[in-house]
Amino acid sequence: MIEKKMLFTPGPVMTSRRLKSVLAHPDMPHRQPAFEQIVRRIRANLLTLFRADAEYVAVVVSGSGTAANETALSSIVKPGEEVLLVKNGEFGNRLEDILGCYGYTCRTIDLPWGTLPDPAAVGAALSANPRLGWVCMVYHETSTGMVNPVRAVGEMVRSHGRKLFIDCVSAVGGQDIDVLRDHIDVCTGVPNKALAGMTGCSFVVARRASVPTLGPDMPRRNIYLNLQKHIEWAEKTNQTPNTPAVTMFIALDAALEELMEEGLEARIRRYQECAAILRAGVRAFGLRVLLPDTQASNTVTSVFLPAGVMLKDFISELDRRGYVVYAGKGPFYEQNMFQIANMGWIRPADCRAFLKILARTLADMQKQG
Repeated sequence: MIEKKMLFTPGPVMTSRRLKSVLAHPDMPHRQPAFEQIVRRIRANLLTLFRADAEYVAVVVSGSGTAANETALSSIVKPGEEVLLVKNGEFGNRLEDILGCYGYTCRTIDLPWGTLPDPAAVGAALSANPRLGWVCMVYHETSTGMVNPVRAVGEMVRSHGRKLFIDCVSAVGGQDIDVLRDHIDVCTGVPNKALAGMTGCSFVVARRASVPTLGPDMPRRNIYLNLQKHIEWAEKTNQTPNTPAVTMFIALDAALEELMEEGLEARIRRYQECAAILRAGVRAFGLRVLLPDTQASNTVTSVFLPAGVMLKDFISELDRRGYVVYAGKGPFYEQNMFQIANMGWIRPADCRAFLKILARTLADMQKQG
């Protein structure tokens, strides 16, 4: 039997008993009305979640957030268009990998990790290069916990008559996202982060007019991850072009139902309360936090360990005591940074309990060191 641990991780996350119970559903083939009803409900709830109107469409993809990002980015850039990528962390780099794989001409505003982008720099790049058709950016750069200035960038992109793609994988369900207000043309997300759902599927929400029609001037660049085909099947029959991860669609449906019952604003407030407890706690222990609270997300806190406590040993010791956190990525790994996430079914009482274990673990390891 697998030992239960408390996951203070930015995905996968803690899920409810109710959500776990739906995994034991009766066998269900996807080409039948019962499954189509589930897909219809998911798609409607996703549009509500992103505060989208009837000009937008939502589709579900079997695969992780990278699959959703590749589905979108492989399908929206027209031949001859260039892409401006704003990146300041690991997941901006991931977008760059996708864009490079498809051979796009990609201009970058490449910032040190944990540096807030300047919307004016985006405007200057767009003014200087009329071939730039899309601007791409991560909403919540999980590798640092930073929330990028999506609304300001969106206004800049709109004023220049270009289109905006946003990776909302770590943001949706935990941050205030409004595709209309923020002028987002296409965005992506997953259930297994702030939505408090399971791994195995992801989704794309897109303004229909921003997705080019396949034809002589717009090639189909792949098969399984083609956004146009996903939209076609979803709009006609609430189906997918290929066999989906049926159980994960059912779990996504349940996670969205839980979110709608709690209310998006209420969930965001819960996440904000949990993050405030954690940040106050680690600061009280004398630990340094990477970002000021004004730049940090509602769900991820990046913290530096004290001198003499080694990151790998610390992660293992916390795990042994029943709590899982993640090591910092990239340049922050060598700086002994770890990340605490309060996504999923985590309550303020869970955060206070975690801080007690954290304090004991640090004290024990410093004595041993």
